[in-house]
Amino acid sequence: MNVELFAHPLSFRRQPQAQADRLAAHGVDGVRLAFSYHGGRWLLTTSAPCAVADFRAGQWFRDEAAPVDGKGLALPVLGDDATVATTALLRAGLGVTAWLVGLHQSGPATRHPGSALRNAFGHHYRHALCPARPEVRAYAADLVARTARRPGVTGLELEAFGYLGWQHQSAHDKVGAALRPVDRWLLSLCFCSACTDRFTDAGIDVPALAETVRATLLAQLAEPREAGELGADARAALGSELHDTVLAVRSRITVTLVRDAVAAAGGLPVSVRTTGDPYACDGKSAADTSALAAAAGALTVTDLSGNHDALRRELAAAARTGAQVSAGWNLAVHRTTGEQQLRDVAQDAYAAGARSLALYAYDLAPAQRLAWLSDLSRLTDRPGTAKPTPSPPLPEPVKCPDTSYADSSN
Repeated sequence: MNVELFAHPLSFRRQPQAQADRLAAHGVDGVRLAFSYHGGRWLLTTSAPCAVADFRAGQWFRDEAAPVDGKGLALPVLGDDATVATTALLRAGLGVTAWLVGLHQSGPATRHPGSALRNAFGHHYRHALCPARPEVRAYAADLVARTARRPGVTGLELEAFGYLGWQHQSAHDKVGAALRPVDRWLLSLCFCSACTDRFTDAGIDVPALAETVRATLLAQLAEPREAGELGADARAALGSELHDTVLAVRSRITVTLVRDAVAAAGGLPVSVRTTGDPYACDGKSAADTSALAAAAGALTVTDLSGNHDALRRELAAAARTGAQVSAGWNLAVHRTTGEQQLRDVAQDAYAAGARSLALYAYDLAPAQRLAWLSDLSRLTDRPGTAKPTPSPPLPEPVKCPDTSYADSSN
């Protein structure tokens, strides 16, 4: 089983070859490198310990086919750091999977609120594009197609190709209300014109659905209730028939988005970040798992909260589809208690048939934990497990100024 790391290209801005060689020396087989990402503020642990990397949402590679920023749903081009990192990683003998955060993009969603998710109260989410909208599907397919043509990229990891909720933003979010999981899901229901059309086609009375959602949320704000089982709370809020229809419509929309994105990849292997939880709205594609497996061919299932039992359940559900499966786990201190727990996670992923264990994330987990990775491949070595295919040499990347981490808006 391969051992990989999720990584942001900013971790390779300074001494990129030294960073890549460090990973290779610790037995890492490949990196899932962010070519597009949401905004963030990271306290780095390894490439520049205690440096604050404060960055906007957008794409981290330059290419001639990129639309001009500000027109359509184009992403801001924040530099060519992904190309720099890819060059270094390949020279170190590591495989590079391009990690794309698709619809969780504050730039286009803010500039074009009509393309953003619109909740039952009529509020647009400035961090979330709506997957039902044709212009959003076209944007996502274009991002995939342009990334798939990048030299040295051997696969794609699709995150946030589906519906997002209120709580998954980039800003410093604050809320004083006691929202239950079902309330967070209800806030992810979109009522833009495209979603309204899809709901109507499925026989849903959309104004009545929106009023039900608003009434449930306002009641929770007025007098908080304790959360029950999420599925039961969702059925109680909407009624069983409406609940099932809403989930089915959103599942079909998400599968269509993923299918279009995979078609745009031009045959490059694609894995979609997914979950068996139909109410998820946190960046994973929440849809019928078998349909997503058929659309993408490979699934990445993760639990970055440190819930080992939840990861086991996700692995079991993904394995039943027959698709290639990768497992994702968080190497951070507050998510992995020690080396033995990491070994247990790796063994469970191996037993479930996962081809790769992808750990989150380089430059967020303590540098000392890289030493734990050296034995993981041997611990779960399976004869015939495919290792990353070496790629031909890359052209020299576009040279970018080595500005400070705290000012990476380019």
